[in-house]
Amino acid sequence: MSFLPEIIAVANQKGGVGKTTLSVNLSSGISHLLAEKGKKVLIVDSDHQANATYLLTREEVEYSRSLASIYQDELFSQPGRLILGTSLPNLDLVPASPFMASEEMKLTKREKKGERLRLFLDAVGKDYSLIFIDCPPAINLFVLNAFYAATKILVPLPPEDLAIQGFRQLMSQVHAIRGVNRRLSFLGVILNMFTERVLVQKEIRYYLEEEFAEKLLGIIHRSVKIQEAEAMRMTLLEYAPRSRSFRENQLLSRRILEELGLVKNDSKEI
Repeated sequence: MSFLPEIIAVANQKGGVGKTTLSVNLSSGISHLLAEKGKKVLIVDSDHQANATYLLTREEVEYSRSLASIYQDELFSQPGRLILGTSLPNLDLVPASPFMASEEMKLTKREKKGERLRLFLDAVGKDYSLIFIDCPPAINLFVLNAFYAATKILVPLPPEDLAIQGFRQLMSQVHAIRGVNRRLSFLGVILNMFTERVLVQKEIRYYLEEEFAEKLLGIIHRSVKIQEAEAMRMTLLEYAPRSRSFRENQLLSRRILEELGLVKNDSKEI
């Protein structure tokens, strides 16, 4: 039986929640933790805004070598040609294209319209210990493909009431998909872009701690370092490895590895 990696869909139907930033920094942070064992991480940019692609590669991505190609008429061949290396040796990328949105309407009439991403990851996944999917801020066919392919759902939540309401709608979609993808389960939420001194945000933090308990996996504070790293098209690992933001990212990365059983609790062993 071939090895199947854990596949984490980072999803929230609301935009502006820091989903791409989190996907990029977690995938890079975890690849750093796994590097000593020679294990690799793959990040799949499934958002037609292609922001993860912009942050992780300076290559000009051809449409035919982007994720868009798996959604075209013919079931794809040579899946490995879609994978790009990044500046981090243990992190690879499947890039998106800004023109990918045009494929969604055509996809409704195509064969295996909800299974394209799962079939692709089945073909390339054996080379990776963990795969992240950066989902678009929507519930569309690209997100449904991610849910069909994933084994875990990870939800970034900013300290906003509307984001919490959107979470409930998202989870109703996840429960529906589980009727088809029985491997899929809820990994947890991350309180993202948190500011300690804002009273309403502290109240939302207390609510999330009570509501989710151990499923609140971590807190990432709003930070200038994160913004600066993005402006430089770099990960926190590359730009600010001594910052509080990177320390928070690595605590969260280790917590995720513990939840997945890829690292032992209270141990440095991977």
